[in-house]
Amino acid sequence: MNNKIPPHSIESEEALLGAMLQSSEAIAVSLSKIREDDFYLERNRVFYGAIIAMYNRGLAINTETALRYLKENNIFDRVIQNDADYLLRVIDSSPFPQNAKYYAEIVSEKSLLRDLIRVSQEIQEDAYNATDDGAKDSADFAEKKIFSITQRRLDSDFIELHTLLIDTLDAVDARRKQVGSISGVPSGFHGLDNITNGFQPSDLIILAARPSVGKTSFALNVVENIVTSQVSEDYGIGIFSLEMSKIQIAERLIASKSRVELEKIRKGDVRGKEWDKLGTTLNLLYKANILVDDSSQLTIMELRGKARQMKHKFKEISRRRNKDIDLKFIVVDYLQLLSGGANTKRSGTREQEVAEISRGLKALAKELNVPVLSLAQLSRAVESRQGDGRPRLSDLRESGSIEQDADIVMFLHRFTKEKEGEKVNEAENQIEIVIAKHRNGRLDNIKLDFLPQYTCFQNLKVVEGL
Repeated sequence: MNNKIPPHSIESEEALLGAMLQSSEAIAVSLSKIREDDFYLERNRVFYGAIIAMYNRGLAINTETALRYLKENNIFDRVIQNDADYLLRVIDSSPFPQNAKYYAEIVSEKSLLRDLIRVSQEIQEDAYNATDDGAKDSADFAEKKIFSITQRRLDSDFIELHTLLIDTLDAVDARRKQVGSISGVPSGFHGLDNITNGFQPSDLIILAARPSVGKTSFALNVVENIVTSQVSEDYGIGIFSLEMSKIQIAERLIASKSRVELEKIRKGDVRGKEWDKLGTTLNLLYKANILVDDSSQLTIMELRGKARQMKHKFKEISRRRNKDIDLKFIVVDYLQLLSGGANTKRSGTREQEVAEISRGLKALAKELNVPVLSLAQLSRAVESRQGDGRPRLSDLRESGSIEQDADIVMFLHRFTKEKEGEKVNEAENQIEIVIAKHRNGRLDNIKLDFLPQYTCFQNLKVVEGL
């Protein structure tokens, strides 16, 4: 195996370089398709880098100017290598510069195969060196390596600023023409969407509260709002429930959407028109693109691996349904139930372990370019606090890194008001979302009605037929 020559195509590499010497359009195509490291021969890598450098400086590019550039920058010998016919052969190998895209695709594909060979060797080496309890770590290492290669082929590694500015202006103009629309994943709660403009790709959103305040209900309501909105009904959603079973998740979604009491659903005490409500809800949710994992014990590396699998699963679903469905939103319930890697668990503190988990969740959001909503527990200190009793960032349990890694930190707070020095419930079913951190926007408090019998949040002053 080691004696085999890695996949490559010298002819395509030289033909691509020849096209670039004859056409600026061929250079633009090459920039969008390949990188310098994609060339197999070092001389071709160096020559490609020289042409790109000339292009970026606005220099005229042809055989004569390229030759001069090589000499002036002391890279002539690295490219020509006592091969006087090299430049002529490069030019002659590409009689039709418009075929640059074809040559670039061949160069890219050969490079992909070499990367796969290299990564497979790294995976083997890692597996051979794995400790007795390191099998899962090695599996995650392998999956991440393969995924990084395929993702690099799908996404450009760089973009010129002028292109970025034009794209940004187009996006702003599109929003201007669609007043009231949001750019991110809609939560369905007007006050929250108004502040965040929807949950944005690559953001880590932390939703924290004390037990039994409604964290899971809120997260599932967001999921429900996404899949039942015309704007986002084709979004793929991944739910990691470390606390509740898949059936319990489904029961809560059904109760919330149908407005049939959760207790009745669990007891099977459903009668009359409630059956009709359940039937309508089931037909609606049946079309939803939701994948649920209820593994009770997950490391952050296992969760990231499963999230990548979810993304690939949605691609399969897209092909099967002949429609574009992609992973757009991830829910993790909840952060403190995850565990870190084997090394951290053995030798690190719980604070270090939670720091590893929060960094891993943020890395996952960036890697898959989706918002990740992770639920979290608050410390007991918030229950004994004087004043309005609102949670603070310092109340996040076990690690300050959660606050550091998150783009948005929200708290669920049971709203109360003070009357003559005593705290009195203003409304038993009223909950406040406290936005305590917002990396790219303002902070605010948003009040919502909570219907505990349906495990359902709703916007204030919204009357629905029950």
